[in-house]
Amino acid sequence: MSQCMELLVEACDSFGFESIEDMFASAVCDSVAPGICKKCNYTVEIEPDATDGWCEECQENSVVSVLILGGII
Repeated sequence: MSQCMELLVEACDSFGFESIEDMFASAVCDSVAPGICKKCNYTVEIEPDATDGWCEECQENSVVSVLILGGII
């Protein structure tokens, strides 16, 4: 499994979605989207187009939106 897919599955589980598709559907209709840190898998709501959001755990700009990870936007 690719790193992107692993991160998407982790975010899906963390946010309580039944599937990755459900997570995408929810995120495209909202002003925030699930985000996940590419280094430590910390999850947080973030702007849908975020590529370098702040991670409270790593203290780095390493959080990316699931919509970016999934290639939706």
